[in-house]
Amino acid sequence: MITSLGYLASLVLALLLQIVELPEWLAIARPAWPLLVIGYWALYAPNAPAIASAWLLGICCDVLLNAPLGQHALGLVVVAFLIRRLSGIYTLFPLWQAALALIPVWTLYVFLMFWIDGLARHAADSTLRWMPIVSTTLVWPLCAGMLDSFRASRARSRNRMRLP
Repeated sequence: MITSLGYLASLVLALLLQIVELPEWLAIARPAWPLLVIGYWALYAPNAPAIASAWLLGICCDVLLNAPLGQHALGLVVVAFLIRRLSGIYTLFPLWQAALALIPVWTLYVFLMFWIDGLARHAADSTLRWMPIVSTTLVWPLCAGMLDSFRASRARSRNRMRLP
């Protein structure tokens, strides 16, 4: 069972990292932080309300990033659903192989963002649109490792409290 405070803190931190102002040369390759965190909780915490959280986090991203309402929400919900459905396969892989196995899911998310922006007539350089797939894949082992260690430390502290 996950702690709701840690779960919410990771979602808020992902949202904050997504809206932090970066130099233009670095902003192009910004990892999709909400995507990473929702993907982690959908994969490794079956008790987490990943799909509902994906929807709410996506709506927050839409508002903060001035995107069409529901754009990020749709993308994050699709990702959370796919990862949750395929979690039995992904959990068999070591962390670095899971990063590679998740590339199609990250690509689907980026494609949905690109497609909805096209429908809304928001112009963007199509080659630069795909850079977050690379950075998200490279950051996945670090993000998942940090969230794993956070979950493990919380579990250890809970177990110490229960001992007489």
